[in-house]
Amino acid sequence: MQGPVRLTESERQRLIRFGLAAGPAIRDLISVVKYDTFRRWCRGVQRTRVWKPRLPGRPSTEATGRELVVRPARENPNWGYSRILGELRKLGIRSVCRSTVRNIPKRHHIEPAPERGDPTWAEFRKRHAETLWACDFFVTRVLTPRGWRDASVLAFIHVKSRRVVATKATLHPTRRWAADAAACLGGAVEEAGLPRPTVVVRDNDSKFGEPFDEELEAQGIKPERLPVRAPLCNAHMERWIQSLRRECLNHFVPVGLRHLGHLVLEYLIRYDRERPHQSLGNRLLAGHDPPDLRGEVVCRSRLAGMLRHYERKAA
Repeated sequence: MQGPVRLTESERQRLIRFGLAAGPAIRDLISVVKYDTFRRWCRGVQRTRVWKPRLPGRPSTEATGRELVVRPARENPNWGYSRILGELRKLGIRSVCRSTVRNIPKRHHIEPAPERGDPTWAEFRKRHAETLWACDFFVTRVLTPRGWRDASVLAFIHVKSRRVVATKATLHPTRRWAADAAACLGGAVEEAGLPRPTVVVRDNDSKFGEPFDEELEAQGIKPERLPVRAPLCNAHMERWIQSLRRECLNHFVPVGLRHLGHLVLEYLIRYDRERPHQSLGNRLLAGHDPPDLRGEVVCRSRLAGMLRHYERKAA
């Protein structure tokens, strides 16, 4: 070979990599350059390297492994460390030991199973949403031949679909009347085409009482009493009553029970078929076909224009 050999940068790096792997034997093997030149190249590479000290202790678990520990702990409040470890073994993960399973949830502020075993109200509601119903009374002043009287209505709401059924108004909301309303709940739900209740939550109003619970239990429905002074536990029902008052009842003077019943019925029809619900992505509860965008936009109203909605005419 005539003249000196010129190495490119990539060839030089390759020579350094293989030479370092060969160790002291490279002195007898290298012929492209002098051994002293090779050593000078190596010293330049070593000076540019960033030395990272190895941390003491066992290497940390990879992110995927941590997620496989955290996810079962969050989704299953009653699972202990051994149960989670068993699931990991079932998935073929052998690199995670019991102490790691114990330490990872602590870093994510997840308490051990005995301290997080009792489900929260949100978890209870999510678990039973398909057949969970809530109920409550609301009272409205009505004008009668004997003057102003308090009229009561008992309403039930299906937590998942937000559909509502309500009783007729009464001036005498006794325990027997509430029990009769509970006895009719199954038929009213079936007529509306809604899932049959398995759990009905209620507050501690004295108008409910034992007869109300007994009528529900006779239909295979479990009554669940809410904590005292905890309106947020019955938020769906409270919100519906608030909407009924603000959008409808506050704008009228109900004259008698029949007038009040008409107002509530008209609002129920609007609530189910015409009112978009923000919590459900602005969908209608009763469902509807996609509108024909070519149709003319028209306004429909109920109760002398108090309840309005807009729709498109068929093209």
